[in-house]
Amino acid sequence: MNLKSRLSLLAVVLILASAAAVWISVQTLAERIITEWALRYVEKQVLYDKERVLQPLLREIVLARQLSSSPVLIEWLEDPDNILAEYHGLMELERYRESFTDSNYFLGVLRNGHYYYNNAENEFAGDQMRYRLNPSEPADSWFYDLIEQNRDLHINVNPDAHLGVTKLWVDVLLRNASGEVLGVAGTGLNLSGFLNDIVDSGEEGITSLFVNHQGAIQLYRDQSMIDFASLTKDDSDQSRLGQMMQAEDYKRLQLAMAQVKAEPQSVVSRFVTIDGTRYLAGVAYLPEIDWYEVTLMDLNRLLPLSRFNSILMIFGISLLITVLVFRIVLGRVVLEPLLALDRAIRRFRKGEYTGEPLDVRASGEVARLVEEFEKMSREVYEARTNLEQKVQERTEALNQLSQTDPLTGLLNRRGMDQRLQEELKRSAREGRPLGIIWIDLDLFKEINDRYGHAVGDEALVVVATVLRSVLREYDAASRWGGDEFLIMIRDADRGLIEHISERLLRVIRGQIVRTPCGASLSMTFSIGASLTHTEDHEEVLRQADAALYAAKQAGRNGYRLYTDALDAKPVPETADLAEGLAEGGVKTRH
Repeated sequence: MNLKSRLSLLAVVLILASAAAVWISVQTLAERIITEWALRYVEKQVLYDKERVLQPLLREIVLARQLSSSPVLIEWLEDPDNILAEYHGLMELERYRESFTDSNYFLGVLRNGHYYYNNAENEFAGDQMRYRLNPSEPADSWFYDLIEQNRDLHINVNPDAHLGVTKLWVDVLLRNASGEVLGVAGTGLNLSGFLNDIVDSGEEGITSLFVNHQGAIQLYRDQSMIDFASLTKDDSDQSRLGQMMQAEDYKRLQLAMAQVKAEPQSVVSRFVTIDGTRYLAGVAYLPEIDWYEVTLMDLNRLLPLSRFNSILMIFGISLLITVLVFRIVLGRVVLEPLLALDRAIRRFRKGEYTGEPLDVRASGEVARLVEEFEKMSREVYEARTNLEQKVQERTEALNQLSQTDPLTGLLNRRGMDQRLQEELKRSAREGRPLGIIWIDLDLFKEINDRYGHAVGDEALVVVATVLRSVLREYDAASRWGGDEFLIMIRDADRGLIEHISERLLRVIRGQIVRTPCGASLSMTFSIGASLTHTEDHEEVLRQADAALYAAKQAGRNGYRLYTDALDAKPVPETADLAEGLAEGGVKTRH
């Protein structure tokens, strides 16, 4: 064998050895990239799917909780055979029906077993009582099981045998003031639509499912795997997540479920094998509905390792020309882009990479890989940003809802209490007094008892409208509770308090509320005010309350003034209003 042959043979051996070494390196690096990317991506995907499923459910849950706390329904369910109470209760249910996403509601009454239902087509208008619940009927066992478990909220996929519908039900217990359970109410979401629009991401290689604590499947794009009515089944009859995989894999998922329940904001990833395919499973806990989300990612379909096979051909061709060229091409075309991609993935995992171009020289499959990674990272970043924005908007909306009185549109007690503490700190810091005016409608209970709650509500709305008309844009008014209102005046002084009090007397005195019988109802009220620099909001409220109490003791004809909130000595009715404002506050009665 001549030198040329020997050199050629040596070159072939070196090329094959180099090709093998390079291929092993590329394979290892590619697997590492895919694994690191997948671990980061599955966390974002799980959080995204979690919020995507949770947000529409939270809206229904909030509405269902409001429905369950409706005084009209509580009054009816305490006396379910009262025809008038039933009429008002059904009217309340119909109002909520228009607010629910699928425009339907249900109500099960414990004391008489009546089950009420109406759907989006208003098919059962005037005949909402569909059937009577029976404790011995298996189809009705869900109702009594919910009450026995004493859980205020329950989410369940269940077919209603009587109505002939299968929905994702939001069930909420109704209780009276003493905590006694009166019934179950809520709404149902169309199961197929919810699965198609919310649960199924539509992305190839990604599957999401939701299970309860027992591992029973509650939501899954394959409806045949859903465990319908799992609440009323024995554990052995439930469709479990463990039936989809080996026992060892399921045990690892159970440990992951326990971990995310202890840390609800976390996501835990585990590799499992299902039907011979290896998946990366991301697990998250949804404490709002007491479910677990499991997102399965088929890495071979999302980012198959076979995409790197063609790189070997490029290496082989390059090495056949020259070992030197092979080394240069390998470094520029493969190793440098992959190292840049690896660094980008590490930055991405730390949240420092947002999808900007990597600015690397690459071609062929590696260039497409970099491009796909840049595109993927941009999409994930944008999805995360949009998700965070939506979560912030939802949180702000829920916070606004929790601080607003639904009847009058004013702040509720919680909202005013928070605003008051902030303004008291500002007032003390800037040395400017803060004014508090406490208003209490007279004989409001008699108005409700004599003319009905609708007239009482109208009177409260009228008062709220008047309060808005006398306030500046940086003042605040709230419905403190029942027939009591609280006004907060920034940068107040005695003259301003007197002016607002007089205007309230004059304007509200001229308001007329029409009763169902055609009578005209005028309102009287008591006012207590406080002017303070202190940061102690409890003391401010005590002063205003004391002023209000003193005003109420003066009677309901005309108005009278007092020199101190704790002193009940009356000032003559002809006295100037400014004389009634003392260190403890001013009180008027109309």
